[in-house]
Parts: sequence; structure tokens; C-alpha cells
Amino acid sequence: MVKCEDCKKEMTDSKTTKCICKEIWINKKWYKKNTAYFDNGKRCHDCGIENKKGNPHHFGCDMERCPRCKGQLLSCGCMVEYVR
Repeated sequence: MVKCEDCKKEMTDSKTTKCICKEIWINKKWYKKNTAYFDNGKRCHDCGIENKKGNPHHFGCDMERCPRCKGQLLSCGCMVEYVR
């Protein structure tokens, strides 16, 4: 079992359709989480959210895009300090 450290929901549970965290703190500024990039299929292969516009991925998902640079958030180099 893997729980999102932000919303505390079980990522592999079919009832978990999205993460409730909508913003992240990058380099002293709040950004809305990028919800425009989707995995192929009905659910994300990594964090299990429903692939619908407006559904943020769980923090740490390898499909999540950085709202600042649009790269892969896990490896883009932008400093994420807080999630809310």
C-alpha cells in the first residue's frame, strides 16, 4: 500500500480519483498544480488518479508536470518546498 504523503489517501485504491492538493510552492511562489497532462488510459499508471482535466496527480507521481517549466516535476530541477 502506498499513501500520498499530502492527502493521505491510498494511491492504489480505486475509490481514490484525485489528490486534494491543488498548489505547490516553488522558489518562493505558489503555483496551481498542472492538471493538463494525462497518462494514456482511464487511470494514471503511477498514482492511480482518474485522468480527467482538473484532477491533480498525487505528489511524487512520475506523470505530474511542473507548473513552472512544464517538465517532469520529479526531475525538472525546480525546487518544490511545500504542497497545499
